[in-house]
Amino acid sequence: MNSILEKLLQLRHQKVNKLTAQLSQQKRLCLRYEKNINALTALSNKSPTIHATSAALLSNKSSYKKNIQRVINWQKQEQQLADIQAQNLQISLKQQVCQEKMVEIVLEQQQHAFILAQARKELKISDGISTQCWLRNHV
Repeated sequence: MNSILEKLLQLRHQKVNKLTAQLSQQKRLCLRYEKNINALTALSNKSPTIHATSAALLSNKSSYKKNIQRVINWQKQEQQLADIQAQNLQISLKQQVCQEKMVEIVLEQQQHAFILAQARKELKISDGISTQCWLRNHV
């Protein structure tokens, strides 16, 4: 029984480690999106001011800003999805940690019960030997 519980505990521990790594990777992805958004926003805000009267230059600048804003919006959407995924991983990780802890507690209880049973068994054997010795000396 203990070997099954030990194997189950090992599997739960592996799952916790896997989810921890996934969550860490997901958080790095969220941070990368945040940095991308900040860099693109800065790029959009720092676009050169053109004092041109040319309609083509004004059109290019407008198109440039529009395209950067489109990329910013896309990055924000991706960041929101990554945040949701990170939250889901966090919930899964908490559940797995709880399950791992439950198996660990059950395993500890089983081991404690086994140790107590062994101690009782040894005490009975010792008492039996003591009784036989006493009877031999008094009979």
